[in-house]
Amino acid sequence: MTMDRYSASEDSQGTRAGIGIMFAVTFAFSVMDTLTKMAAQIYPAPQILWVRYMVFGSVTLAHGLRKRGRRVFASRAPLLQLTRGFLLAGEILVFIVALRHLPLADVQAIAAAGPLITTALSVPLLREQVGIRRWSAIGVGAIGVLIIIRPGFAAFDEMLLVPLFGIALFAVYQVLTRKAAHYDDASTTVLYTGITGLMAMTCVGPFFWIMPDWQGLALMVGIGVIGLTGHGLLIKALSLAPASVLQPLNYLMLPWAVLWGYLIYDDLPDLATIVGATIVIASGIYTFHRERIVRNGG
Repeated sequence: MTMDRYSASEDSQGTRAGIGIMFAVTFAFSVMDTLTKMAAQIYPAPQILWVRYMVFGSVTLAHGLRKRGRRVFASRAPLLQLTRGFLLAGEILVFIVALRHLPLADVQAIAAAGPLITTALSVPLLREQVGIRRWSAIGVGAIGVLIIIRPGFAAFDEMLLVPLFGIALFAVYQVLTRKAAHYDDASTTVLYTGITGLMAMTCVGPFFWIMPDWQGLALMVGIGVIGLTGHGLLIKALSLAPASVLQPLNYLMLPWAVLWGYLIYDDLPDLATIVGATIVIASGIYTFHRERIVRNGG
């Protein structure tokens, strides 16, 4: 009984620590997005992403070689790993373009639909079972996205379709990442994520290169370092607390985006965006809740 109490106490402490770290994760990613928006006003998206992958790729390569040596390159599903890497690079590129043209809050409001799209794609790609309640939540979330985008209305901005396309790419990436976990070690998956993006952007980046000054170079390197730090903190948080507990905290990105958008760009989301985002977030949280119940046999 004493041991059970001790274990429960440790689990509770780990969960609290994971939640605390998740606050830092969302803060780091919100700062990264804000700096990316600043850089995108001056430099092309492929250049920004190339520098970011220089940081990410070099660190993942060093970490993978230190942990597993040359074996880290051995994959039982190399095509799947390469596809994942290219999808992530494409998704980030799309979001840099979106951040250049749209307010931070609008981008995050659309991005909030990501978990719903991931759940929907898990049915055809992973053969997962999704019940009527989660399908209903996905449908309600889609209505929320339509409220934000407002197709057919005078306020419709076609640029809002850009982050929607980006979050669809990210949803496919997440589903394929789940699939890759059945074939390869996590260190191999992380390595392919960094190296594939670095190779892709090395082929593209030079054609869009604008010689930066020291401030611009520091800005782009800072984006890479903050992004890498955020991912490292996310991995740590997931090692301490269940993903079903942490995932809804990703929605903190929206209030952070509203804050930075207002302080730096004097942007505030309009009523339709607030209503639509609220519907999307509520649907997403309900989906996480149902997934946890299903996993526990409910």
